[in-house]
Amino acid sequence: MTRSVRDGGGWAWRVFLTCWLVYSVFWSPYLVREHFPALALAESGSLDMERYLGWSDDIFRGPSGRAYINNNPGASFTAAGPLFLFRPLLTRVDNWNRRLPRPPRHDDGDLFWRTYSEGRAFYFLLVEFLTVATVMAPLTAATAAYLCVRLTEAGVARAYSAAMALLYALGTPVFFRAAYLNHNLLVCDAGLVALLLLWDKNARPLPMRRVVLAGLLGGYALLCDYSGAVVVVVVALYVWLRSAGQPAKLRWRVLAACACGVVPGVAALLLYQAWAFGAPYLPSQHFMPPTSPTSHGYRGFDWPSPALAWANFFDPRFGIFAYCPALLLAFAAPFIKRVRHPMPRREMGLLWAYFGLFVLFCAANQYSWLQPSTGFRYLVPIVPALTLLAMHASQSLPGPVRWGVAGLSCVQSLVVAAAHRNDVRDALSTIWQRHGELLWMIRLRDAGAPIGPMFALATFSLLILACASIWLIPGLRKAGASSG
Repeated sequence: MTRSVRDGGGWAWRVFLTCWLVYSVFWSPYLVREHFPALALAESGSLDMERYLGWSDDIFRGPSGRAYINNNPGASFTAAGPLFLFRPLLTRVDNWNRRLPRPPRHDDGDLFWRTYSEGRAFYFLLVEFLTVATVMAPLTAATAAYLCVRLTEAGVARAYSAAMALLYALGTPVFFRAAYLNHNLLVCDAGLVALLLLWDKNARPLPMRRVVLAGLLGGYALLCDYSGAVVVVVVALYVWLRSAGQPAKLRWRVLAACACGVVPGVAALLLYQAWAFGAPYLPSQHFMPPTSPTSHGYRGFDWPSPALAWANFFDPRFGIFAYCPALLLAFAAPFIKRVRHPMPRREMGLLWAYFGLFVLFCAANQYSWLQPSTGFRYLVPIVPALTLLAMHASQSLPGPVRWGVAGLSCVQSLVVAAAHRNDVRDALSTIWQRHGELLWMIRLRDAGAPIGPMFALATFSLLILACASIWLIPGLRKAGASSG
């Protein structure tokens, strides 16, 4: 390992800590369907959510009479671990919370008010924070840090690699989606890391451990959501392409190793579906009560719709290019060849295949029409692919233009994440009306916490100070050691 790559690890750690802190501070107090199986596991060691039936339209009673969510359980399994570890703290907060007085409050239909009326508002707010601080924030921050490492290994300067990793993490809709427990972003993280594991600048033979690990990540993506099947297909395709030129027997052995990695995720999904619904090969959507999207095709999965594909791209409420117009630069990548750090043609083709398959999957998934309720999320797994392609294309732009585009993307991403609103203008208006407060600060005050007008300023000041320390202190120490 070269010294530059070893030194790059320090930059990667700074990327990780910065992203983890920012994501954790910008968490959103939303209780979503993936929380309920995690809570059931942590509270009672069961996936039966009878206790929470009626809390969400996504919880329904299955053929066995038990209650489940209408999605794959991977994200919930992931969140259950930290919630179980923090169970003693959560129990104390829950017991304390139930003893607090509960004056009547305005109920605007938000699920928060149900938790308040039951005397558990602080308990659920803590659950929501923990699932961000211990799951979404560290996993997504680690993904950005690994991208930084791999860019450095590709020959990109360490500082530039770190800047690109931060741009991906904080200047794209990944920032928006990291605000609360979300299976789409976990599919995104798993897919990006799997592909980065398989890449090699010098096209050396694939180490079996990396192939198996990439397969494990593909299986995990499938355990989180059926769109993870795209991750499995693209990972297998990349393994096959990367092993080209090797003897046929060895090539099939490498592909078999990838398949072995996928098996645990698939097995866990089948076992869950067999236990919950008595049918391992039928998805949870098969058993849920009919809804408007499920009237199309097989339980909401129909032929790809051009109208839905267009909406997934440009609808201001959930379109990927409405949330991050800079990603449109990706479409120039195939036509730009003479740049300092070109993307290999094979990898570029693979990323376009990844993009195309996800677009088709989400255009066929009629549930995509429901995204206005939570904003952009179904196409979040293709954000890394488009980001890398856009980075390739942006190298042809003049420096001031390139950094101007990056800066505007970060500002848009920050504004949308801070307000957690779909439209930038609406987000700016919301931030102004809240006087700069994040929603979790308002919810804590609604629950009875003594949150004053200076709390937001103090929080952001501490965040800026912490991030500045992460980036400045190592450099100051190095400068001091050199002068000594």
